[in-house]
Amino acid sequence: MKSWHWLAGFTFFVILGFAATGAYAQSPYLSVNVGGTWLDDADNVSKLDGEKVKSEHDTGFNVGAAAGYDFGMGRAELEIAYRQNDMDKFTLEGISVNAGGDVSALSFMANGYFDIHNQSPVTPYIGAGIGLARVSVNDVTVLGEKIADDSDTVFAYQLAAGVGWEFMPNLTLDLGYRYFATADPEFNDVEGDKFESEYKSHNLSVGLRIAF
Repeated sequence: MKSWHWLAGFTFFVILGFAATGAYAQSPYLSVNVGGTWLDDADNVSKLDGEKVKSEHDTGFNVGAAAGYDFGMGRAELEIAYRQNDMDKFTLEGISVNAGGDVSALSFMANGYFDIHNQSPVTPYIGAGIGLARVSVNDVTVLGEKIADDSDTVFAYQLAAGVGWEFMPNLTLDLGYRYFATADPEFNDVEGDKFESEYKSHNLSVGLRIAF
């Protein structure tokens, strides 16, 4: 079974569980965050002849915003986020060439978190999310020649861990890590031939949660 199958079930259970604990309800909140994104090397496999080309990427960035509800024991939220990484190089049969363009992902996620409360204003948390992502290869070039510019909408999932510091009433500074990945997207190159790629990323971010 693919890992995202159990993750989807876990996230759905978490969100429903929070919704069922109305006695613990505290407040709605809004959050924003920004940070760095490190995209794993991707195998790009031609659907025509099976040729495999590895793509590498520069360090990128992520920005996001969410609206959610704090249920005391945890939180549930809906999130929109954007990630982008410039292309670095392609490698085929041990030969590498510089590449241009970028890879991006616009995601829409439903997330659930467990907050580990203690006697301090610093609250660790863990979480997971499922949703959809629009993964794009934008103006990708090799040796100045454009080879791909396409998008695909695929299933997305993420795992999260971090800490929240409530430095003022109703204001929490969030420091977090997220592993964000998708089902393998498929793209068309400039000649109309399909190839399958990968999207797996590591994200560090700093954000602010405002409770109402």
